[in-house]
Amino acid sequence: MLPSNKDLDLLGESIRADTMTPADWMQLHSMRGTWRIAFIELQATLRQSFESRNYKVTGRLKNYRTIREKLIRSNLRLSKIRDIVGCRIVIPNSLEIQDLVVDEILALHLNSDFRVIDRRVLPNHGYRAVHIELRRDGLISEVQVRTQVQDLWATTSEAFGEFVGRGFRYGQGLQLEQFSAGAKLLIQRISTGLDESSQKIGEVGYDLSLPALNEIAEIEQQLFKINSLISETDWSL
Repeated sequence: MLPSNKDLDLLGESIRADTMTPADWMQLHSMRGTWRIAFIELQATLRQSFESRNYKVTGRLKNYRTIREKLIRSNLRLSKIRDIVGCRIVIPNSLEIQDLVVDEILALHLNSDFRVIDRRVLPNHGYRAVHIELRRDGLISEVQVRTQVQDLWATTSEAFGEFVGRGFRYGQGLQLEQFSAGAKLLIQRISTGLDESSQKIGEVGYDLSLPALNEIAEIEQQLFKINSLISETDWSL
């Protein structure tokens, strides 16, 4: 039996404040077992439906640290966090296919309440994708549907955030105090490049015409260069 939203939110306050008691840890352990079952079932359903088309399906279950970070960053209550159980599908660079996959996922979960969050037109700090929030039997899970170029942008931004602070991905600014003057200039260059490439991803045509394919290839090359800068730079200098 799932705890009430009130009990979950009380647990969330203990996680947020990092004041966990033995009883809190037991409750979190029990909930993680429930979340894990939901995650395994969701990932298996998506893989059975989409991996035969060579669409990449991955997933993860948030842990104590990432749940706490989200609680602190967002001021959400624990019962309202939708991506503790999360899966992702990466598809070809086609908005038509993206829409079709979203519809297919909803059809697979006819007994679930859902909400579709379309971040392609209104991105979240540059991030573009379609997210599906699924609610069933008191549990919330999330499926992200990304095109290949949307996914490349997102993973590049995540890698950059590991160096300049994870809050960068959520609009909390760059943490530059520990970096040299040269590194700060490079960080600003990368940040600008990510902004530019996100804007281009929002404007590019996805009609599979030669001009559209060339535009996407140019965006990908820009992101590959940014990835190289991130991985090859000695950030201690």
